[in-house]
Order: sequence, then structure tokens, then C-alpha cells
Amino acid sequence: MGMAGFTTAAVAVAGTGILKANGAEDDKVLTAGVIDGVSKPAFSTLTPFKDPLRIPPTLRPAGKGVTEIDLVEATLRLHSQMPATRLWTYEGHFPGPTIEARRGHTFRVAWSNKLTGTTPVKAVWVHPEGPGPGLLPYNRPGSEGSFPRAEVDKLTAWTTVHLHGGHQNALNDGAAEYGVGPGSAQLAEYANDQAATHLFYHDHAMAVTALNVTAGLIGNYLVRDKEESRLDLPHGDYEIPLTIQDANFDTDDQGRLNGQILYKRIIGGHDAPEPGTLPPALATLSPFTMVNGVVWPFLDVEARAYRFRVVNVSDARVYRLVVVDEETGKAVPGAMKLIGTDLGLLGKPHTVDEAVTLSPAERADIVIDFAAFPGKRLKLVNSIPGQQPGAALPDFAIPFPEVIQFRVGKKRHPRQTLPTTLSSSFRNLKAEDVPSDATERFVLLTFDKSGAMPQLWEMQEVSGDTKSEDGIVQVEMSGKTRTLRRTGAMFEDTTTFFAASGTWEKWHFISVGPPEVPIYHPMHIHLMNFQVIDRRSVDGSGMDPAAGRTTKPITLGGTVPVAPEESGWKDTITVHANTIVTVAGRLAEQTGKVMYHCHILSHEDEGMMRPFVIMPAAVHEIHAMSMDMNESMGMRHKKGSHSGMKM
Repeated sequence: MGMAGFTTAAVAVAGTGILKANGAEDDKVLTAGVIDGVSKPAFSTLTPFKDPLRIPPTLRPAGKGVTEIDLVEATLRLHSQMPATRLWTYEGHFPGPTIEARRGHTFRVAWSNKLTGTTPVKAVWVHPEGPGPGLLPYNRPGSEGSFPRAEVDKLTAWTTVHLHGGHQNALNDGAAEYGVGPGSAQLAEYANDQAATHLFYHDHAMAVTALNVTAGLIGNYLVRDKEESRLDLPHGDYEIPLTIQDANFDTDDQGRLNGQILYKRIIGGHDAPEPGTLPPALATLSPFTMVNGVVWPFLDVEARAYRFRVVNVSDARVYRLVVVDEETGKAVPGAMKLIGTDLGLLGKPHTVDEAVTLSPAERADIVIDFAAFPGKRLKLVNSIPGQQPGAALPDFAIPFPEVIQFRVGKKRHPRQTLPTTLSSSFRNLKAEDVPSDATERFVLLTFDKSGAMPQLWEMQEVSGDTKSEDGIVQVEMSGKTRTLRRTGAMFEDTTTFFAASGTWEKWHFISVGPPEVPIYHPMHIHLMNFQVIDRRSVDGSGMDPAAGRTTKPITLGGTVPVAPEESGWKDTITVHANTIVTVAGRLAEQTGKVMYHCHILSHEDEGMMRPFVIMPAAVHEIHAMSMDMNESMGMRHKKGSHSGMKM
């Protein structure tokens, strides 16, 4: 379909694909176009590295007007051996246009929902295990042996756009419950008051975020500043977003891939779910990997340095990315230079020994200098520690390790030396750097009373002599037993976290669960730039999910390493099973009711999300006084349960 226009001042020039909007324009010819291929199902498997990488167009906002970005249906081919796929998109592109903003320049946008009809995603339930060798059910294409989800079939487009990692007031943040239907627009204003960084935008609608993102509602957002510009990093055609997402597709009655997106939700047990109910479920993992909306693409590169802005937008799959030489089949140590994390540049480049690991929503700013590999073919693969990179693991979670292939030209260019200092303002936070008056918060990641469904518990410290009962958890930290009370476990529960804008916060994420369940939760806090200041193992054997309490305190063990790609400024951090991760940082100046949640999108949709409210400091003080007054009058039952604890 043709590309929708950007607002009344926008022009989409069909011959060149150049975009203009309110003075914004793109100097790059649109390369998101057509991949030729089959029109009917013809293949039951797909050939890796058969199709070129698609690069979305770039939109550079300028001026003070409002840019309209349309949410429209599009039909795009994701692999030449499949028929084209029906998608929900931003402006007809998958991913959507890369928005490139300047620091300090406000960008105003109307996200206009022009989608019609029902979701393009076919959703089913599937059990994790199946008969015989080969691919596990969730890693097989096709819906054979699964259970249909009739409630998804009738889903229409209810959308809200969140700029992940951005600083925006709550009204502009894409709050989950603020969705709009077809024919309506969501107005948003983005301050861009941040250092140069790689953000991304995606749908965030209550209960259907995972389905809407799977349908195609995702795009990149870059903030530029003077510090970054002075570095002379690879730019223009040599700076490329790599939006990585696992995917699955349905098949016809002969097992041939028909191109329809298939969303398989993994459930336990052996019975069919009861109609009209959501059974306990852990994750959605899919066998194929798309990069910029193409399954296993290739990219022709010159023998020179490239900068890749990598983001994992999968529902649950973790990517441990390794560069492999196709000729030798071996990893190429040092091929990648890590220069930035979620929220901007590191202080200095880091040479990657082997792998960069990204959970959903995490980003890595990577430079690969292909000048060292003229004429070679390299590939980026997903891998597991201790296994040969690139090896297929059909009985595990990674049936097809391929991600993208780089075809390096033979003409050699000079190697590029990266600056020894990337950001002079960057520093690694230590525990002693956190101000003593920072607000301390506790979040427990556990399971429901059945032990089958992951839950997020918002906690508040209470007196140590509090009776042990449902919702009471004890943790031994720094030689002291901390007693915590659950104050919320669902998004709809009463809001209990209140904060003052621009102030320091210290959050403890504590994950406890059975050792045989290696669950992980990438935790995202809106409007907070943070760093990891501590990560440790925990002994959570005292947690009794059935009773909803601890029978003995959770205790902390040894230090767990923080990877280089986790060592910079972050907005999302992975909390592995039976660990505690402590992060600290300063809240943005923007205010309102925002969220924190697990960024496994299906976990978020099914309850692992909580609101918190940021206020101007003076308002926060008055609010606290009001809450104290209400407590003294017997209208509240727990002092301090609405503000967090000062350190």
C-alpha cells in the first residue's frame, strides 16, 4: 500500500520516498520497499540470508508544529519464501520510521489511529512439550496441536504509544489505560531533554501490548546532541538500526508457511484451557528471528566501520549475540566494540570478548569495523554460554540461531579508531554515590498461590514485629532483617508509590522462585535513568507462594557480575531467578502517573505492572502531609505506605 502522509504539511514523494513534515525531512532514499517472492504458500522452511535488510525511513522533526503519524494497515513481505504478511504499522513501515530528534528540541506528535478491522495476529495456546524429537511445540511453525484464542480473533485496534526511555509528562507517556480507537488520535509531546541515546516507541495498550507489538507497532527514536556529534562516529549510511524480534508464522494444511503472524502462548498442564479464561502461562518464544521486519536478512557492507543501534523488541526471548566467521564457523572475538547502553554513551569503548546479551527492551550501541574483514561473510547469531556459537539446538529454546549476515566488500578502507573518551560526563555509580536521602523501594518478583503464574508485589517496609501473614516478607540485608508488607500486586490496586520529580531513588528488585524454574524479568521504570549498583544471588527457599509469605528470611548470597552492556545508564534491567538487583538514579523532571513493569510484554499484560506518581517536590510534600492527616484520623491503616522510605 502507499505510504500515509505525515500531517497536513507532510509530503510523501512516491518516486523517492523522501519524507517531509513541518519542516522535517529525510535525506535518505526510502529503502523499506518491496521484497519479491511467492504469492502463495510454497515452502515449509525458510532459507537464511536470502533477503536484504530493510532500513526504515528517517523522520527528523523541525519547527514547533504537530506532526501526524498514522497507524495504518500494511501488507509487507517478511521473507521471499512466504506470501506477504498483513501488519499494523506506523506509516506503513515495519519497523516504523526512525525518528531523529535534537536534544532540547521539543517534538509534538499526533499518533492517529487509522487502523480498521481485527488484529492481523493469530493467537493460540500451546503446551511446552510434545512427542518425539525435533522442535518443541512453541518453536514449530503452524498452529497444529494448539488451542485457539477466540477472544483475540475479535480484537480491534485499541492503541497508545509509549516512547520507551523518554522523558515526557504522564499525559504524553502512552499510559496503558489511555488507549484510543480507530478514528481518534493520541497527542504527545516529547521533551528530548536527554543526552544522545537510542529510545524506541511502541504500543502500550492495557492487556494487549504484546499482541499489538507483535502485529507490527514498533519503531526507533534517536536523540542527538553536541557531545555525540563531536565524536565523528560512523553516521549516515554507516549508522543502522537493528530491531531484533522473534516471530512465528502459521501454515496451510500442507505445512507450508502462509505468512500470517502466529503468537503462541506457552501454558502448563495437558488440558485445553477453559473458554473465556486465561490459564497460567510463562512466556511466548518463537523460532524465527526478524531484523527490521525481515527474517534472517543479509546486509551488504563496505570494508569500513559501521555503527549499529541494536534493540531487542521480542516478547520474551533473550538474545546473546555473537559475531561468527562463516568460513571457519568460529566466533570472532573483539569484532564488536560496545559504545553505549540503553540511555546513552559509555565513558569509553569496550571491546566485546565474545557476546552482547539483550533481554526484551534492552539496547546496545555497537561499532563493528569491517575493514578487518574484506571479502568475508560474517553473521550475527544467537547463542548459549558454553555452546558452539551458531549451533542449532532444536530441543531447547533456540532452534535457529541465525540473526543477520554481513557481506563485506573487497575494497579495503582505513580502519577507524574510536575515541578513547566517548562521554566525559559519564561515571559509574557506586553505592556510596547514592545520596543518603534517596527514596528506597522494594519490589518482589514471585509467583501466585498456585506457584504457576509470575507476579509483581509492591512492598513497603514495616515494623519488624509485624505478624507473619499473607503478604509479609522478610529479607536479611547488610546484617539487618527488613520486614516488608505487600501493598499491591495488580495494576488496578491502590497506588502506593509517590515520588518527587528530579530526586534520587534506590530500587531493590528481588526475584524468588523454585530453582527448577529459570524465570527472568527485564524490569523497566518509566521516567528514571538508573545504573546497577548491586546484584547478588539470594536464597529464597523461605518464600512460601501458597501462603503468600516467608517462613524464614530471604538471604543474600554472593555478587553476580554486571555485564558491560548493563554497566551504563539504563531504563531496563534483567532480574534473573533468585537474585536481587539494586538500581539507583534520578527521576526525570516530568510528572504524573506513570508505570514500572516487566518488559516481557505478556507478563506486563497479565498483571506484572504497577503505577507510580511523580509530583513536583513542593506538591509531594503537601501530599505527604495530607496522607499523614488522613492516617491520624483513622482513614489509612499503614503509615508511610504511600511514599517509600528515606535512606
